[in-house]
Amino acid sequence: MAALQRRQRPSDIKSRGRLQRLPRRGACVPRSVYHCEPDPMSNHSAPLPLAHLEAQLGRVQDGAWQAQFRGLRLSSVFQAVVALGSGRVVGHEGLVRLEYADGRGATPFRFFSGGLDEAGLTQLDALCRLLHLRNFQRLAADEGWLFLNVSPLVVAGHRRHGDLLGQIVASAGFDPSRLVVEIAESGVQDGDTLAAAVAHYRQLGCLVAIDDYGVGLSSLTRLWSLGVDIVKLDRELLLAARAHREAQRLLSGLVEFLHDCGTLVLMEGVESHDEAQLARDAGCDLAQGFWLAPPAPLLGAAPLGALGPQRLPDWAAAGVWQAWLAEAAGRLAVGAALQEAVAPLLDAAALLRCYWVDCAGVQRSDSLLGRQAGRPRFAPLLDRPGSEVSERGVFTRAVADPDAVQCSRVHLQRGFGVACVTLAVTAPLAGQPGVLCCEVALQEDMPA
Repeated sequence: MAALQRRQRPSDIKSRGRLQRLPRRGACVPRSVYHCEPDPMSNHSAPLPLAHLEAQLGRVQDGAWQAQFRGLRLSSVFQAVVALGSGRVVGHEGLVRLEYADGRGATPFRFFSGGLDEAGLTQLDALCRLLHLRNFQRLAADEGWLFLNVSPLVVAGHRRHGDLLGQIVASAGFDPSRLVVEIAESGVQDGDTLAAAVAHYRQLGCLVAIDDYGVGLSSLTRLWSLGVDIVKLDRELLLAARAHREAQRLLSGLVEFLHDCGTLVLMEGVESHDEAQLARDAGCDLAQGFWLAPPAPLLGAAPLGALGPQRLPDWAAAGVWQAWLAEAAGRLAVGAALQEAVAPLLDAAALLRCYWVDCAGVQRSDSLLGRQAGRPRFAPLLDRPGSEVSERGVFTRAVADPDAVQCSRVHLQRGFGVACVTLAVTAPLAGQPGVLCCEVALQEDMPA
């Protein structure tokens, strides 16, 4: 869920589907906070008729739809979802606001402290979806996504409750491809149940998003097998990336993995310009949070504004290493020995090793270690003559574009056990064509 009133973190609202610290009066809350264990003695209800839900809706003076449920008045608020690349608002998440008839705000804990059985929770879940859809249609043009949450208990029992969402969408004449059904992965422990629910919503024509990913027992394997459309990353991942450079790289790697799975990535809980910049630099496609737009009865958000050019990691922004490697290649071209050609590089603090490979990508020289690199932590894994080049992509680019220094993405130098980049440029050795390579540690990962 997005960051909500008082800029609370999602973890302040819910945790793995159980009631936790809850907002104060009148707070906008994701409906998944209503998740509670059903009464084991209660009977599972028959599917709710749509007419029963519609009878609980009514319009107020400004034309907005409201609903009544067990003495509470339910109204919709929406929080914008923004495309980080363009700054455009591309969708909204529907959230529910609770009030008593006299206007006093109601907290979920105060109302749900007695718990809801499965029948009551199913009714509330469906009523909120119908309410948000009616209000979204009233406010929105013929574009943009509507994100709707589904209670984990309803997800687990979707077969028992019939195709109510399909009925709601069809009766409203709403294009199901504009509906994004959010499922909290941590709220549904059984993998088969989760997969069946994802398949059910996709058969309806809806997009499916996994919510709060990164909380609890998130599974990459399960996520890959589900084939969902959007993954919403929990704010805790963003906070970790703000605090630690290593976590920034891990976040970028996670986003890249999710993109490889064919999903869009949405960062939740963006609460500052710097956090929006960080989310975009990590490769996130979408963002949502209080800084972009708080939940409101109307649609829209303030313009994102210029985030500035996408930041490159420090090693890519500085051209000094490319210049040094090009100079070393020039010395090899005029007949210098490898040790002599790369001597200035070996004195640099971040240099891990230099080596030369032939045009087939096989290392032919010894690994010349940087003088300040320290002892390799995993020495048996350090490449030796006869090894195939590990970063094949940067080698291939170097061969295809002679004399231009190529730089790899961040990867693990297995011998030293630290994050690094590989730089490569074509350079002959003893008259034989080949490629000169060096591996440079990111400064904060230099071994002691």
